[in-house]
Amino acid sequence: MIRVKEVWKSYNEKKVLKGLNLEIREGETLVILGRSGCGKSVLLRLMMGIEEVDQGSIEIDNVSRQEMGMLFQASALFDSMTVGENTAFYLHHHNRLKKSEKEARVKKALHMVGLEGTEELMPSDLSGGMRKRAALARLIVYHPKILFYDEPTTGLDPITAMHINDLIIQTQKELHATSIVVTHDLCSAFKVADRIALNHEGQILYIVTKEEFIKIEDPIVQTFLKNSIPEIGV
Repeated sequence: MIRVKEVWKSYNEKKVLKGLNLEIREGETLVILGRSGCGKSVLLRLMMGIEEVDQGSIEIDNVSRQEMGMLFQASALFDSMTVGENTAFYLHHHNRLKKSEKEARVKKALHMVGLEGTEELMPSDLSGGMRKRAALARLIVYHPKILFYDEPTTGLDPITAMHINDLIIQTQKELHATSIVVTHDLCSAFKVADRIALNHEGQILYIVTKEEFIKIEDPIVQTFLKNSIPEIGV
């Protein structure tokens, strides 16, 4: 469904992606692991079309840019809008649904993320976990076919993080979508992933199931796994 072929991307002479190749299957949840600065979030922005590749290509089958959505690391809610207005933002600007249909979608999206009755609250009234859930409601309300998640559990306590993981799984099943999750959180990765791709120094070293990933005897992989195996439970 998504094919990333020999993609290069640099910023101010610093090469971030170095001939990266990746293939993502329709309907799967792929987790991209990697250290800070290896280009995980850059890769998401390139696939979203927010930025352009320097070299190489990204091919996406039968899905327009309007049918993709991203959950940004900092949630990116509009502070001057209510939760309901934030959730409905895309529908108001890019969709011709009737007002009643928009309201029904907003209500359902907020219900899915456990924020029923918060339509009139402002983002400043929400906790960090609630802001993340509100951002997820805004993402899923227009039923995208591809969902991108940029560090969805960063800055959250373990209980809230696990709730976000459950919502990622629920959303993928509800929408029958393809999900790409960038994270350095191994517990999150092993909770939501169908497959795991390891980005190391701007290239994908491995792309395997989570069961296979944990068995790889590569020092680079073991660096990610040490101190985490008891928590992962795979």
